[in-house]
This record gives sequence, structure tokens and C-alpha cells, in this order.
Amino acid sequence: MSNTLTAEALSALAPGERGETLVITVGNPFRCDDGVGPFIGGRLLGRRLGFRLINAFDRPESAVDEAVGIKPAKVIFIDAADFGGLPGEVKVIAVRSIPESSLSTHSIPLSVVAGIIGEDTRAQTVFLGIQTRNTGYGEELSPEVEASARLILGCLKAFGLYKR
Repeated sequence: MSNTLTAEALSALAPGERGETLVITVGNPFRCDDGVGPFIGGRLLGRRLGFRLINAFDRPESAVDEAVGIKPAKVIFIDAADFGGLPGEVKVIAVRSIPESSLSTHSIPLSVVAGIIGEDTRAQTVFLGIQTRNTGYGEELSPEVEASARLILGCLKAFGLYKR
């Protein structure tokens, strides 16, 4: 794992140019690295944010109504992924690369959730995936995945999107 994020990942985390940015964190905190989204979302709760946050856990479909009501200009999904990278690697994942069928811990695939939100809001949608090492049962993130989560939090802070 690199100790920096790629230019593409940094661009994905940058706030939208026009309008509000919405970050939706996704994952199951009881499946080790799959809980990286809720780990990030949990660290942001209670902070003064320069964006809207929905910590959707393993039910991203529960975010649809709230997201549509916000009418964001940009939606950033942050989730664990298995794209064959090194544990902790952060990658922007193209919408067309996300399976239409749900093979993950989510009951409805992110591509479907994003499609519904995008159709109603016309928001720019970005998927930021963090390569997992372990998705077995447990509540701890692997060191590589936790380090990447902290990098993402640091980037959001550097962009001025939250304050401690």
C-alpha cells in the first residue's frame, strides 16, 4: 500500500465545483475490512462538515430518499472493494465495473443505488473503493485498510471539508 493517494483518488475526494457534496459511507462493521466505510463515517460524525454525510452501513438503499432530498451536485461513495489490488489500495471504480447483481454484503448493489440517486439529482457520482485483506467476521480493520481510511480522513480535512 502506498502512503499517498493517487491523483484520481484525490480528485474523487475533492468537493464538487457547484453545489453540495454528499459522502455516503457503506459497509458492514462486523465483517472486518468491509467496515471501512462505516469506520470513516463514524470518525466524521459530530464534526463540522463542509459536506453532507450519510453513514449507510450495509444498507446503501436506505440513503436514497435522503440523498435525493439533499439534491447534491456530487456524491462520493466510500466502500470496501475487491479489485485485485494490494490490501489498503484506494481506487476510483468506474460505475460500469460495479456488478448489477449484489455479490457483496449489501442487499442492493451500489450501481443500482447510484443510478436511482443520479437519475433524480443529476449529481456527479464517484465510487472510491478500498481493497480489503479480510472480510471474515470481526470488528477490526487490517492495518493497511485502517491506514488508508486515515489517509482519506486526512484528505477530507486538507480539502477543508471538516474540522476537528
